[in-house]
Amino acid sequence: MAIVEQTQDPKEAVGLVQRDVIRVITPGTITDEITDEKSSVYLASLIDSGYGYSLAIAEASTGENFVLDIAHKETLLYQAIMKNNVREVVMHENFSDRVIKRLRQLQVVISYCEAEDIKEEYLPLAEKLTRESDRQAYGMMLNYLEATQKHMLAHLSVVQIEQPEDVLSMDYATQQNLELIVPLHTQGSNETLWTFLDCCKSAMGSRLLKKWIEKPLVKEESVLRRQDQVDYLMKEFMKRQAMRDGLGSIYDLQRLIARCAMNNANAIDCQRLSKTLEAVPTILAQIEDPVFSESSNTDPLAELRDQLKDAFVENPPVYITDGGMFKDGYNKELDEARSIQNSGREWIASMESKEREKTGIKTLKIGYNRVFGYYIEISKAAAAQVQDEWGYVRKQTLTNCERFVSQDLKEKENAILHAQEHASAIEKQLFAELLEKIRKHLSQLQKLSTVLAELDVLSALAETSSRYGYIRPEFSEDELDIENGRHPILDERMKDQKYVANSLKMDKNTSILIITGPNMGGKSTYMRQAALIVIMAQMGCFVPAKKCTMPLFDQIFTRIGASDDILSGQSTFMVEMNEANRALSEATSRSLILFDEIGRGTSTYDGMALAQAMIEYIASCIHAKTLFSTHYHELTSLEESIDCVRNIHVAVKEEQDKVTFLYKIKEGRADRSYGINVARLAGLPESVLDRAKDLQKQLESKRRVVQQSYQLVEMEKKDPVMDQIGDTLRSVNSDDLSPRQAWELINDLSAQAKKKE
Repeated sequence: MAIVEQTQDPKEAVGLVQRDVIRVITPGTITDEITDEKSSVYLASLIDSGYGYSLAIAEASTGENFVLDIAHKETLLYQAIMKNNVREVVMHENFSDRVIKRLRQLQVVISYCEAEDIKEEYLPLAEKLTRESDRQAYGMMLNYLEATQKHMLAHLSVVQIEQPEDVLSMDYATQQNLELIVPLHTQGSNETLWTFLDCCKSAMGSRLLKKWIEKPLVKEESVLRRQDQVDYLMKEFMKRQAMRDGLGSIYDLQRLIARCAMNNANAIDCQRLSKTLEAVPTILAQIEDPVFSESSNTDPLAELRDQLKDAFVENPPVYITDGGMFKDGYNKELDEARSIQNSGREWIASMESKEREKTGIKTLKIGYNRVFGYYIEISKAAAAQVQDEWGYVRKQTLTNCERFVSQDLKEKENAILHAQEHASAIEKQLFAELLEKIRKHLSQLQKLSTVLAELDVLSALAETSSRYGYIRPEFSEDELDIENGRHPILDERMKDQKYVANSLKMDKNTSILIITGPNMGGKSTYMRQAALIVIMAQMGCFVPAKKCTMPLFDQIFTRIGASDDILSGQSTFMVEMNEANRALSEATSRSLILFDEIGRGTSTYDGMALAQAMIEYIASCIHAKTLFSTHYHELTSLEESIDCVRNIHVAVKEEQDKVTFLYKIKEGRADRSYGINVARLAGLPESVLDRAKDLQKQLESKRRVVQQSYQLVEMEKKDPVMDQIGDTLRSVNSDDLSPRQAWELINDLSAQAKKKE
């Protein structure tokens, strides 16, 4: 959408007033149009270097921008775009049609730009970019933003290079499956980890919390620093409360800065900036401790605060052209112009009274409109009383009245309007000077906004951890030990039935837990609980457990739930296999894998074979900590053949046909899935349930026969005929045989095999 405005003063125009496009709004460049202040909308520019992708990403409303280097795999590119909520991608017109088609299927708008050069004024922002493809992508993004915004982007921060190894990586499916930011279901309770933890006082704090959840840390030093800060704020209740009170009075500084830098700010924005700066000293006074050494020396911008403090009236107008935004006493010249305006209005009121007395017409009044200016209005009935010596000149006839002007009235009108125009011009000039003063402090304001957002998140995590009695996790090399862990959201939201805490223990000799038990027993919740505790711990938050010792994971992969991808033509099972493949291809020994019911989308033996093969592959090749829930009870026998595998199960209490879920994880395997019992809870007809029980008995009986037959075959002695054929083949060198000799050998071996039959 293009916004067009007059670019010429109508008084100076000859003929049509000049107009021009002052801004183009696209899905990735919206700023003031963002309806949810806690959301972020990203624009990306994409370069294919031939050996990888460079993706430059920017948030136009805050100035945040960074560059990602992605391996030359399209799936990784789509993952990066989806995870970063990119709404629009800018690229060259000759880019891959296949990539463009897939991005459009993902509801991403495609735009084109050919310019890649970084203009001189932006070079200081791009100093960290050393790769040519990164600089090309960044230059393309800057040029596209300038082309749409129609002015320089002074509010952009220094570009950051985001390295995948710096954060705990989770693909888009994992973020969805764990309901970190967006709920899987819109009906019923739709709480996510973000909405649960978000007691931030500012919108910029909420946005930063979202990023911390999506990208937890992996470096122990960084995690421990955050933990120390949260710990300090938990113990110092009074300081935490004072900080949160101060944060509650600030506005969205990041977006205020952007509006000032892009010349879109009004008096209300500047007043909010002033009130935010007034709250800063109180907030910074609460972090005078070594754990906040990087933030405590932040410039509070006292000089700018004083310049803005007494500038504006309590409720300034939205539009600068309306006038009246500055307080009386702020500027002497403005006060003088306003004095002339006010005295003129008083003169008009006095004239109205005098004219009534002179003419004897009680209905006489003096009014104003933009077409005629000031006028004398007299009712129809009294208009006949107007005398020539009064000097009234008829200007307009209406249904119920006549309007007149006089020489004295026009002279005063000129003086009043001139003073009003003069006052308006002074206010515009004063406002422009204030914006220029603000723009001189953009760098300090950006640093201050970053500190305020971080303190908001840290105090929110401390508030949540203190409120629910969370504990500080510890880190080890390869031990995952969560004692009495709880699902943070369910533990708080379950009222009728208290949430059952469960422990999770995996030492250096145990990397895979096979979890069996009934549907609705809590297997998936147990797995999600473990992942959420890991994410919270690596964010720097305290966790819902009695004790937590864990390694710092580099990646989390999940295969939970069932869904298809209609747009790309993938069935539920294909989606399941794709997600499993990402885990098996990309996981390392430092990763956490959660596989829930792998193989259920195909036949029993296909699914069971795939599930066992995956467990064996993880155990022998990856060595990642893995929680593997299944209804294939045959897989529990892997505990006997694979040293790193251990069985656990969800306990139930069974009385006749009634099952009570205990939601407690215990050692060992489950021997049943209680599917028919769960179906009874769902209310299926009794005839269906009875028939299912009969069929279950028949199927289990057949399975026992098959298993016994298999065991008999295994117990048979070796076949001497087959042994002789094997010995013959092993003694032959195929390179020494002619075609005729090879045919004769095959014919002889075939005859031996037929004799055996």
